[in-house]
Formats: sequence, structure tokens, C-alpha cells
Amino acid sequence: MNGVSEPSVSTYRGWEIVHLTSNELGVDVVPGKGGDVTSVRWRPLDVDVMWRTRWGLRPRGEHVTAGSSEALLMQAYPGGWQTVFPNAGAPSQEHGVEWGMHGEAWLASYDWTATGPAAVELRTDLVRSPFSIVKRIEVDGPAVTVTETVRNDGAEPVEVMWSHHPAFGAPLVGPSTRVETAAQTVWLDPTTPAPWPGDGFDRVPAPGSEVSRLAFLDGFTQGRAGIVNDELGLRADLTWDTALMPHAWYWLEAGGRAGFPWYSGAYVLALEPATSWPDTGVSGVRSTTGTQVAVAPGEERTATVTLTLGPTAG
Repeated sequence: MNGVSEPSVSTYRGWEIVHLTSNELGVDVVPGKGGDVTSVRWRPLDVDVMWRTRWGLRPRGEHVTAGSSEALLMQAYPGGWQTVFPNAGAPSQEHGVEWGMHGEAWLASYDWTATGPAAVELRTDLVRSPFSIVKRIEVDGPAVTVTETVRNDGAEPVEVMWSHHPAFGAPLVGPSTRVETAAQTVWLDPTTPAPWPGDGFDRVPAPGSEVSRLAFLDGFTQGRAGIVNDELGLRADLTWDTALMPHAWYWLEAGGRAGFPWYSGAYVLALEPATSWPDTGVSGVRSTTGTQVAVAPGEERTATVTLTLGPTAG
């Protein structure tokens, strides 16, 4: 042990779950599955703001059938908050190997140590790219902060995409929910810009509305995006440093995507601070927006994203 007061730990479906708590928040972390934050619960209302997939966290070690990188990623996707690195969106052929959908960090297993009763440090080494990752997760009052440092341990420069993927669900997400951001522009694709909020991107449609949205937010005056539900009396605010992540992806499903993986049944909203866009993988971004990030041999980059929950002004 490291002499630090330890967070509590439980087991679910064979996975070690680390529980970080404050008076306001209860946060669950799964070190063995991407260091995922699977639950962020606002304790005054006993409301979990994270979205959960229909299948949730699968049993550890279960048989995984063959399939595309999207199919494999989805089978391992419990919902919640993931790290997307070193690729985002579509698979990309890089340095003689395929980087799958949303990258290897999403699926990696991390070793962890407690750094306080409400803080952990997780570490992993990727295989398909030459990066090590140190991920620190800390709960402080109404806020949970994820700070990641990636290091290129190879001897050649590598271009990457990097983002955070916090997905929010009901009851925070509902027909009375509005989206607030400091973005100035919404891109539906690299040739179709509109001033924020575009065609109603600041409002959330009802479940079953047959709406599916993927857009890219740009021109941030500061790294800030919020999901606000006055009816529930709760808001969730994301803040981050735009020096490394000047963009954010906006993903919403309200019954609009038929077939795999949602079968018209998902109701979820994600606001995703990001280095790069669109969702075409590193190779596609390289040929369109040029927003991929080059990391030199031995270079470290650090990104910090904070989620703060609190009552609405009303």
C-alpha cells in the first residue's frame, strides 16, 4: 500500500470497480476497462447523469465474437465516460497497423493506485501505438476531473486524434434539456458550417423522435459546454483547456439510428472535447481539416477535463 487512505472497491461481473466519493458526488471507475468512468451520481438528488448502454458492462473474460472494430468496441462499451486515443471515429491504417474505431485507449486495461480517498492514478502502455498513458481521476466536491498525460515512447513522430467521450442520459437528458456551449460554429461536415446553435442543437428532442445527430463544434471562446435540465433542477458543466482540444463533438441519439448498434432505441447526448475533427479517423482528418496532432519522440502532452454538477439557477 502507498500509505494513502484508499477509496472503496467492489466487484461487478468480474471487474474491479473503484468508488470515489464526496458529499456531492459518487463516481465509479473501471480500471480494467479503459479506466472508464461509468457512473457520476449527484448525491443530493440520487441521480446518475451518465448514460448506460442496454447491455452495460459485459462480464469480464466473456467470449468475444469476431467483427469490425466498431462491433468489438460496442460490445465492450458500457456507456459513461471514455478516453478516445490515438484515433477517433473511423478506423485508420497507421504505421503498418489498423487503429480501430475510437482507438486503443478505450479498450486498454490500466494498473491503478490510490492517491487519496477520492483520487486514483491509472497507467497503461498501448500496443498498436508507442504511447504510455497516465490517467488521474479525482473527485472534489461537486466536480470530477480527469487529467491524462500521454507520452510517445517510440523513436519516431506519431500523429494522433484525442478526445474525451462523456455520454449523458436520462433523467438529465430529456425534452426539457437545453445545451449551452461557448462554441461559435457548428459543422455538420467540413464544408457545412452554421452559427451555434445551428438547427436547434441547443434543444434535446424527446425519446423516439427519430433524430440522430453528429456535429462538430468550433470557435470556442473558452472550453465550456453544459447540459441543463431546469425541470430536474440539475446541470452538468464540462470545462477544458482549448489549447490542446479546441473542438468538441456533439452526438445525440433519440431513436434516429436504425439497426446496429442502437436499433432505434438509444437516447443519449455526448459533448466531447477534442483535438480533431471530423469522425473519419486520423487518415481522413489528415486529408480534410488537418487537425490531427503530431507528438514527437519522448514528448508528453496533457489534457484535463472537468465535469461539475450542480443545481440550476431556478
